[in-house]
Amino acid sequence: MSTINRSLAASTLLQDLPPEKIADLDKRCRWRNFEADQVIINLDDESTDVYFIIWGDVRVTVFSETGKTVIIQDLKTGHHFGEFSAIDGGRRSASIVAMSRTVVAVLPAEAFRDLLMEFPELSQTVMRRMVGSLRNLVERVVEFSTLGVRNRIHAELLRLARAGRIVENTGRISPPPTHAEIAARISTHREAVTRELKALERSDLLERTRGAYVVKDLAELKRMVDDARAGREGS
Repeated sequence: MSTINRSLAASTLLQDLPPEKIADLDKRCRWRNFEADQVIINLDDESTDVYFIIWGDVRVTVFSETGKTVIIQDLKTGHHFGEFSAIDGGRRSASIVAMSRTVVAVLPAEAFRDLLMEFPELSQTVMRRMVGSLRNLVERVVEFSTLGVRNRIHAELLRLARAGRIVENTGRISPPPTHAEIAARISTHREAVTRELKALERSDLLERTRGAYVVKDLAELKRMVDDARAGREGS
């Protein structure tokens, strides 16, 4: 890992704050390093700090009592996590695991809440992002309840493609998730994902390239998902 500039200026949430405020917040943070696969936060922890990813990648997961892993989302450099507990004082709602060597700035909950009071526009941004997370979770719950496995795979590929690089009607998912990771995102098994991805490749809708999955027709994939949600496609 190259030399890291340990400053909250790397945060997409805080990037518009005055430099002097960033410098003040930097002094109030604890700086921590994590190795790949190291747990940063455990589900149901009582801690309330907010974490800002200065360098690296983390995964938000929930582990069931039977040991099954459900992947909620991945976060990268510039993102943050932990604000739910900082705001309501409740237990952690998910586990956070480092996916690579990661550096985080840990800001106490009280300092985070003071920041939201001092900069109302920051509060608006936090609320918009939280609403976006809620909408995403509601969408996934509906999919789990109404869509078959094939269609849930299509919906997850569409989400991943939209979050990546889009050129005209083509979406690039990079780095490509493993079949097991896709399965963990949609609550199924790896073999079902493997079968469906091969079927999509045979239909020329999906291409596996070096370092990426390429969805070759986003509009068609969206049509398939929409038809399934409307009950017009078998599962």
